[in-house]
Amino acid sequence: MFKDRRDGMVYLHWCALTATAVGAYLGWLAFAAGRPTFNPLPQAGIFLYLLGVIVASFWVEHGLRTADHRFAVVGLVESIPHTLQQLLRYVVVILALAFLTKEGALSRKFLVGYLVVMAVVLTLANVYFPRLLAWVVYRRHQLRTVLVARPGEIATLAGLLAGREQLGVTVVGWVDHRDAEDAPPPLPKLGRLRDLRHILPEHNVAQVVISQDSYSAEEGRAIAQCAEETGCRVRFVMQVQRYFPDQPVRVEHEGAFTFLAPANEPLANPVNQLVKRAVDIAVALPMVLFVLPPLACVVWLAQRCQSPGPVLHRQQRSGLDRRRFLMFKFRTMHPADSPAALAIQAKQHDARVYPFGRFLRRTSLDEFPQFLNVLLGDMSVSGPRPHLLEHDEQFARIVKTYYTRHFVKPGITGLAQCRGYRGEISEPSLLRQRIGCDMLYIRQWSLSLDLQILLQTARQVMFPPRTAY
Repeated sequence: MFKDRRDGMVYLHWCALTATAVGAYLGWLAFAAGRPTFNPLPQAGIFLYLLGVIVASFWVEHGLRTADHRFAVVGLVESIPHTLQQLLRYVVVILALAFLTKEGALSRKFLVGYLVVMAVVLTLANVYFPRLLAWVVYRRHQLRTVLVARPGEIATLAGLLAGREQLGVTVVGWVDHRDAEDAPPPLPKLGRLRDLRHILPEHNVAQVVISQDSYSAEEGRAIAQCAEETGCRVRFVMQVQRYFPDQPVRVEHEGAFTFLAPANEPLANPVNQLVKRAVDIAVALPMVLFVLPPLACVVWLAQRCQSPGPVLHRQQRSGLDRRRFLMFKFRTMHPADSPAALAIQAKQHDARVYPFGRFLRRTSLDEFPQFLNVLLGDMSVSGPRPHLLEHDEQFARIVKTYYTRHFVKPGITGLAQCRGYRGEISEPSLLRQRIGCDMLYIRQWSLSLDLQILLQTARQVMFPPRTAY
């Protein structure tokens, strides 16, 4: 219903943008030709950069595909980021051509002027071209649609389709097998389901949308057959959000089967895994070779004076897919008499922490041995922080989706820590906020997000937050 129409409109939008970019180039070229200060391009350069504009337009088309769900509903402010991305692609292609061909005649004034013109033209084109195209194409080809669903679903479905009017979809009413007339205004009830065969031609309906949640497979097939016999398109709709009401839903199609998942997992992509692993090694290797040895010597000397015992503290933690591994830390507490004593969360002014250990904890320097875990492949530089095994069981009883944080490797630092959720978890709300950040990281991972976390962590090492103790 939407995809074919939207794909066609996005293609037309791209054609219009390409024509606009070429027109702006030729227009600016004509403007600059009469002004010697712009150093007009030689004849060969004119065609070279015209080719560059066209090549860049194909790159822009890929960007339009990634944002096609917002076709014809983008406002002026919202269009600015899209315009900047498009403009950057034109700049990259033109400068690459100048570098590869060693073309030295490209005037900086000419280039800057053209980019200013393109910034204005693209901004306006991204806002108004889709609406103009939709009006031209669909003003006489409206897809009049009837909903066949229970009354409780009508408002949601009508709201969904109302946001697709720019694609020529108009909802004229709804039909159900009940006698109730309490239709959600302003959408009218056109009659009962048994009268569907007469209702559709009477209202000049071109499409019937049937709720899978409201009718059985047999009932749905009968409704679809009736609609097709009257010359209507048929679409089935399922409100997948009811399965995961509090989470975003991902829909995957495999042949004739449809799978629903509660979230995206960018790190399930092997390419993303390789990128993340490369970053981990690039960060961890210098730390292990150049920072960890002298830091370990300083910690050892301080421990000899304040709390003799092993330099490192080693504990079992749960990692990727809940596989256990041995995690390393600099010991910051006095040696414990029993393992049970170590399972108690550290509190502010905890007597178990020796003085220099308190400094290590505040600055997060006690976590530096975990770069060894990163090189061993058990951890990542950034990701959900691993908790004690005893705490995993305890926290899972409070947050039912707790163990989904094990979809990725645990990290030395994480999004939750960068947002201030670190230290003691003294109440359930703090745990939920921390797990919420972990889940956000898993669903929206990107290289830029990892780099932001690393920069924020470096700042917190220099200026520890109040929750660090």
